[in-house]
Amino acid sequence: MAEDSKYNKKAADYAVSFIECLSHTKGTWAGKKFELLDWQEQIIRDLFGILKPNGYRQFNTAYIEIPKKNGKSELAAAVALLLTCGDGEERAEVYGCAA
Repeated sequence: MAEDSKYNKKAADYAVSFIECLSHTKGTWAGKKFELLDWQEQIIRDLFGILKPNGYRQFNTAYIEIPKKNGKSELAAAVALLLTCGDGEERAEVYGCAA
């Protein structure tokens, strides 16, 4: 965390709550609430809860490696939804890449 940045628990809690309100849509988990695992929650809290003095998030880009079959598509979709419609930015442009 940068020296002048601060952790904003309210912002982090909002991001986690938004994602955990979502439901899975396919497969074994279809219809069940999206429940973040501890490591996923820590990533979300770090990305959305650490703010610069001007109120902007410290991180605007994240590179996260997740092994096969560990929910990377679901997590990426949840973050994209949060940034697109839960972030309060009009006409937000959200880009994602998976390989």
